[in-house]
Amino acid sequence: MNTPIIRIDRVSLEYQTERGAPPALILKDISLEIAENEIVALLGPSGCGKSTLIRLMAGLLSPTRGTVSFRGKPVEGVCPGVAMVFQNFALFPWLTVEGNVLAPLEQAGLPAGETSERVQHALGMVGLTGYEGVFPRELSGGMKQRVGIARALAVKPEVLCMDEPFSALDVLTAESLRNELGHLCADPANPLRTMVSVTHNIEEAVYLARRIIVLAAHPGRIALDIPNPLPYPRQPGTPAFEEVVEKIHDILTTHELPEAEPSASALEPLPTATIGEVLGLLALCEETPREIFDLGDDLNKPFDQILQAVRAAELLGLVHTPHDHVALTKDGSRLQSSTLHEKKAFLAERIARLPLFQFLLDKLAPGKKLDVAALKALLASAIPGRDPLEAAHTLISWGRYAGLLAWDSKKEVLSLPAKAP
Repeated sequence: MNTPIIRIDRVSLEYQTERGAPPALILKDISLEIAENEIVALLGPSGCGKSTLIRLMAGLLSPTRGTVSFRGKPVEGVCPGVAMVFQNFALFPWLTVEGNVLAPLEQAGLPAGETSERVQHALGMVGLTGYEGVFPRELSGGMKQRVGIARALAVKPEVLCMDEPFSALDVLTAESLRNELGHLCADPANPLRTMVSVTHNIEEAVYLARRIIVLAAHPGRIALDIPNPLPYPRQPGTPAFEEVVEKIHDILTTHELPEAEPSASALEPLPTATIGEVLGLLALCEETPREIFDLGDDLNKPFDQILQAVRAAELLGLVHTPHDHVALTKDGSRLQSSTLHEKKAFLAERIARLPLFQFLLDKLAPGKKLDVAALKALLASAIPGRDPLEAAHTLISWGRYAGLLAWDSKKEVLSLPAKAP
């Protein structure tokens, strides 16, 4: 068997939180191999570590435990064989299109003749010939991302890593650029055939990748490794393509992705959805089950955000989820016909019942306050494996809505609300 071009062996990554709080575990025990000429998509909910994982591949981050290897050698520092395309374009605004593509080549010390040839070839591959002297501020979002891709291609990497390269673009521009990248993948004359792409879009993963790696969250870990047998070039909308998309949908909605490692003292964390998102979801639900994907289309939100809103509504007893459908419970139906005041009173009572709020309210005696660091430390012990800052934001948002908590944004301290005189 050939040595994989990238090997990730039992990698975990932690980051240290402020003022002595326990470290947050971002990735846990990840093992993954990327073969030469393989196109892989990393798919999963927000916070599962997809972006962190490709930064480890590129050498932009170092693991806390485990090893990352490129062609059998440990990655120490930035890996010269891997190029990155970022979600936010990451262009130098003071440089022209040509200057942005040229920058990494000059850093590598290549002769002028070779750099000029590489720049022109890369710009031609992404359809930017003739835009050499244009500055980023004069470009559309799609053209800025083309510059980012050209810059990555110009260094002739052996692996191209892309961190949600289309998510900041409008739908039509993203589709156009995705199609062009798909044609590059399908072109046997294209020397760059090894790619790893982060996405939350199932159709995008099916369109580009031969393998789809699904990550679970809190901490990030590999849940599923799904082969994609469709031949290139792929045609979205065809029966064969839609069949694979539906299969991935079905796997994601029926496969159990636990939110956290079990712990004797752990409490159930809050889904990362706002109460406003829950109410928006309920407005589209009925007692007759609706497919979760139809709801996602109606709400025009990423799939992982829809799942978080569904989990929040389920936690509050407002919906139930048979298979990949969502339906209102009796309480959910009653809430729909309630006044705004009645909705708030009902949700406040439900939120107050949640074990995590009971745990926190027990810690907050009248007159006592918790600053951000103390709150994060408390949550790190109560819900291990969850990002404590993310958990704090959600808890404060729900608690303020329910009138259970008071938050001083200037001093950044949490307390019980003052009683009305």
